[in-house]
Amino acid sequence: MSTSEFKIRAKSVLAKTYWMSFLASLIYVLIQGAVTTLTSRISSIGSGYDTTRFEAALENGNFERAMEELSKMQGATGVMSIVSWIISTCVTLFVLNVLIVGINKVYVNARKNLQVDIGDLFAPFKTYLPVVKTMFFHYLYIFLWSLLFIIPGIVKSYSYFMVPYILTENPNIETKRAFEISKTTMNGEKGNCFVLSLSFIGWYLLGVICCCIGIYFVQPYFEASKAEFYAYVKNKALTTGIATPADFGEAVA
Repeated sequence: MSTSEFKIRAKSVLAKTYWMSFLASLIYVLIQGAVTTLTSRISSIGSGYDTTRFEAALENGNFERAMEELSKMQGATGVMSIVSWIISTCVTLFVLNVLIVGINKVYVNARKNLQVDIGDLFAPFKTYLPVVKTMFFHYLYIFLWSLLFIIPGIVKSYSYFMVPYILTENPNIETKRAFEISKTTMNGEKGNCFVLSLSFIGWYLLGVICCCIGIYFVQPYFEASKAEFYAYVKNKALTTGIATPADFGEAVA
């Protein structure tokens, strides 16, 4: 299938589900934004250290005292930066990663049922620990590969593309098995997935031009297209014997 075919199928689904899909994506983006704002504010607390004593010491020529106050300011900023990083990482691992599976579930189910259930966004919290575990390794592997420069991280993100989607259908799948299916199935498909993502750059630029509000309206189109791509690679995994229906939580006749 070509990129245009994925997008045509996505449009067909969105013709019946667009506004509910838009609402689900908006809730997801707002939660992400709220978390980012929270962590940035925590980080800024350290930078708000009172400089009065530092300035007074400089004016009085007490450079030893000034250096002590400067050290305190740097220490406060450093501590809050670490606290901010810890909070941000924990929220990503225990909340945002689960919501990634949730938003994928919204669009996977939308293409199946031609209707959107906002509750699907939070459904992965019902099978919380298995989802957190697998998504932790998904986050970790991509992060570690990214340390080898950006390109290896990008390549691996496409290699592991299926993992959050598999969890939408079978949250209790073994972590190793989910990665095995994704890596094997995405051989020869990573470039196609990249091109699909790349094809939305123009849409997002247009969204930015429209006071950035347009981005929110493009998001359902992008998510629906990715769900179509997942359906395609899932079918490939099943027809080539890479995976079985049971791997996707489907009952075997």
